[in-house]
Amino acid sequence: MKYELYGSLHRTAKKLLRRSNSTSSYRMISIHEKNINCDGYIKTTGEELGTYINDMVPNPEVLRTQDLFPVENIVSEETFPSFEDSFQKRRKCKESQLGVENDNAAKLWMEFVHNSEIPQGYRNGGLHYAGYILDCEEWCLPSWIWTNAALVRMYCRIGELDKARIIADKIIELQQDCGGWIVRNDYDSEGAVPVVAPNDSAYTANNACLEFYLSTGEQKYLDATVKCAEWIIDTAREDGMVYVGYDIKRKRWQKKHNIVDVGFTAGLFARLYECTKEEKYFAFLKRFTDKFIELFYIPTSNGFATSLDAEDKQLGGMFGRGQAWALEGLIPASRVLKDDKVTGVVQNTIDTIIREQDKQGGWAYNISRPMMGLDCKAISIIACSLMNWYKDHPEQTSLKDASEKAYQWCIRHTLPEGRGKGGIYSYTTEGAIVHHLYTWTAFVYGSSYAIELKKILAEV
Repeated sequence: MKYELYGSLHRTAKKLLRRSNSTSSYRMISIHEKNINCDGYIKTTGEELGTYINDMVPNPEVLRTQDLFPVENIVSEETFPSFEDSFQKRRKCKESQLGVENDNAAKLWMEFVHNSEIPQGYRNGGLHYAGYILDCEEWCLPSWIWTNAALVRMYCRIGELDKARIIADKIIELQQDCGGWIVRNDYDSEGAVPVVAPNDSAYTANNACLEFYLSTGEQKYLDATVKCAEWIIDTAREDGMVYVGYDIKRKRWQKKHNIVDVGFTAGLFARLYECTKEEKYFAFLKRFTDKFIELFYIPTSNGFATSLDAEDKQLGGMFGRGQAWALEGLIPASRVLKDDKVTGVVQNTIDTIIREQDKQGGWAYNISRPMMGLDCKAISIIACSLMNWYKDHPEQTSLKDASEKAYQWCIRHTLPEGRGKGGIYSYTTEGAIVHHLYTWTAFVYGSSYAIELKKILAEV
């Protein structure tokens, strides 16, 4: 309740200061069955087409469902008036609606994963949405293919290889000739921006392709992993840092900022080196990890900054998800590099995370600005990393204690019924990711990591 009160005040202040007006000339539309004819084409009057939809410039003469997402299609402001805007329905969400029994939690989390599948026939059909907006009762982020890698990893680790294969094969089909993936659409004043991102591609290669290779021994998945790794090495900066992404539309690298999420790039190269023993992967891992810590780590705070500007100056607070993704890369890197500095940074960050855990077991969306709300997607990921570190440091019982508290937080924040049941929800004022401010949201990989966390805790 305190977060929602703060969010209401925050929203009011933005309106009074006139900082909430959108300057975008684009809007999002939904494509429902009523918009589709029996042949799978989109029914339009012709006059409403405009000149732009998603990343297609110019518009094709005929629109097919396979060109469009069920939600979040970006169109020019005055076009498609007969199509529904995405995320318009609002309802009052209460934390009291959340919470399930311990024995039923994993079943509901898996149901949330299953229900997140994008319908066949649409763009990215058969893959999964990244999140769900409870306030609007709608799935979101259908362009985010990289988060599907978390589902492949989960299925592999619980032994459901047939389900892992379906997603892994779709991911390989979408791999670009360069070796990376168009992992998501970003949006700016000119519409959708398809992004080939080294960091999200590294996550995809590591947790989908390499994980499935290690589970099956099938060479094509290792080949896809190597292809991605070679592309990352070839396109990284000379100092080892990777760029945040390549803008397909404008055919240029995005160099005006970078984000802490690039940290999980280290995870790919650490595991690929362990698998192949190729020295070039060790060398790049060392160069990247050293630069990542130099640029993003805040020694006075013992944690990681959210982003960098064009001059590599740190920006933003310490986002919860940023600490999660940094650890996701640095823990395997520390095992491979056996570098005291890297190990020390991991330990110091973990100490900060445990200290900043709230009484209920969660972590703030922004650790330095906790009133923004809690981070639903980071909590199970952080807990998995803590347990990963615990395997090497069993004397640190606080790691297991914090992970168990986080696990219980996930159970208490799981929706027991409704369209978005099985999601792990929290409130946040920041909606840049789901394109909807001041909402209760859940991320599909939050549930998949929670399933893994349950398995890890049971084994320990």
